[in-house]
Amino acid sequence: MPGKISIFSSVGRFGANLFGDVTIIQQLINLKTLARLRPIDVDGLCGPATISAIERIQRHDLHTAQPTGKVEPDDPAFNFLTRGITAEALGSRQIAWGAKVSAAFKVKLVEISENIGVDPNYLISAIAFETGETFSPSIKNRSGATGLIQFLPDTAVELGTSTVDLAAMTAVDQMDYVEKYFNPYRNRLETIEDVYMAILWPAAVGKPNSCVLFSKPSAQYDRNSGLDTNKDGAVTKEKAAAMARAKLLKGRGAGYFG
Repeated sequence: MPGKISIFSSVGRFGANLFGDVTIIQQLINLKTLARLRPIDVDGLCGPATISAIERIQRHDLHTAQPTGKVEPDDPAFNFLTRGITAEALGSRQIAWGAKVSAAFKVKLVEISENIGVDPNYLISAIAFETGETFSPSIKNRSGATGLIQFLPDTAVELGTSTVDLAAMTAVDQMDYVEKYFNPYRNRLETIEDVYMAILWPAAVGKPNSCVLFSKPSAQYDRNSGLDTNKDGAVTKEKAAAMARAKLLKGRGAGYFG
């Protein structure tokens, strides 16, 4: 959630070691151990110094008999590192895709994420997917959907605008309509899947990832058959949001996280 520190995969020995996650863990290690350990480089690369620091924390602070040298999301080591520390304490707020958008856009997105109670990493990753990583407010698809979350013409009218007007806005200004769109789901979007469902199929917000959205035979399935990755005749929430989750992980990588 906004203001809360999060990582999305494991960091350390044999970890996934996404650039953004490693960067956050390195920053936390330095904040927590500055008084007794030499600071490690914050470079987003999980080398021997980072693994050794994790082991020392597990051994010294958590009294782990056999340190793994790895931190998992919400495990004891991660909870120890984040206890009493907010995202703002890490300095300039870094998020997925932050290196690919303007500073003004990132500030606006984080602000709106706080307003609607969603992790900004999730919201910007959904936008990355919907815009083909362009973050263009004027991008359109074949059905006439336009902009950062591919507003449909009827949806634009409901929000008090039009797709023509949306396409003429800056990305920063269009974020006001993104916020307006997401307001009904305030504090309900706990996962990247829920964020994407709010765009694609709002009825699935809050439901298990296994729930079926579209199945054969139906016109809805035919329109969304490309999401049925294993071609079993059913599009689940997890399948439908898989590409948005892939954007989240890509956005935490080197050159994107910032």
